[in-house]
This record gives sequence, C-alpha cells and structure tokens, in this order.
Amino acid sequence: MGSAVRWRAGGMSALRVRRLQPADAIAVRELRLEGLRLHPAYFGSAWEEEATQPLAFFENRLRGATRTLGAEIGSVLAGMASVSPNSRVKLAHNVDITGFVVREAFHRQGVGRALMQSVMELLRSDEFPTQAYFATLTVTSKNEAARRLYESFGFHVCGQLEHALCIDGEFYDELLMRARIS
Repeated sequence: MGSAVRWRAGGMSALRVRRLQPADAIAVRELRLEGLRLHPAYFGSAWEEEATQPLAFFENRLRGATRTLGAEIGSVLAGMASVSPNSRVKLAHNVDITGFVVREAFHRQGVGRALMQSVMELLRSDEFPTQAYFATLTVTSKNEAARRLYESFGFHVCGQLEHALCIDGEFYDELLMRARIS
C-alpha cells in the first residue's frame, strides 16, 4: 500500500488512505461511536459498551498486528476498517476484516470503495505481517449497499448466522463473506 493512497472521487476533495496510529485514537473513537449510534444493527458491539471506554481502549486497538486503515478527506477521518491476522498456526492464512465504517456525511461518495481497495492492496503487499490467502468479514443481511461493495471486491456469501444480533428485542442475521486474496 505504500505510505498512503491518494485520489479524487467525484468532485470530492483529495482522499487519503493511511494506516492509523495510536495518536489517531480520538478521531477513531469519534467515528466508531458515530457508526455504533447511527447504525447499531451493523456492528456486534453496542454504543453503550464503547462510549464509556477510556481513550486507552481505542489507542490499544491501534497497536499490534491488527492494521487499521483510515480514509481521510482533509483533516476529517471519513472511514476506517481493520484487518486482523490470525495468530493460530493452522488458521494463519486467514484474515478478518472488521470495524468497517464510513462517516454518514461521506456515504455514497466513494470512501468505502477507496477504503476497501486499500485493504485489499494491503493484504496483497509485503507490509502485512502474514501471507493472507483468504479474507473473511460479516455484514448484516439488511445492509445491501455494503454487501454489494464487498461482492465487487470478490467476496461471496459462504454462510448465514441467523439471529446473530439482538437489538431491543429485534433479531438481525449476519452474512459470512469470504474472498480469495492470493
């Protein structure tokens, strides 16, 4: 992926994707909480669980083997996604993509596509700590826009977790999606 990926999408100011660091924790916390608040059915975590966490909680998420990429427009963190290698020997060829969120103000402006492109480039590069052959993610079955985005990058549904989430007594199914990386 290099140090950063830059381009312009549909009249939008220059968009830059880079690896987020612990110093970005305030912006990461703000974006994460916005996603959890506005779209609770799209995440396994709840706003109530993460809103009370100290800043160190978010700083620690940005350390270690997991890579969190952020899409920035100007000084605004417009989107982010994390990629985690599997530390177990028999599963090391698999990675998980989690925490994919685009700020509401930047929906349908190419931010998600740019972020996913950068995630896939990272997985195919020497910068990722393990050789990734497969990537896995989950998406709420009702989130058709995200599912279509993932399918455009080669992901396919390989399973369904019925009633995976329960929010205020309403159940949501999650689709398990997988793509071959190399």
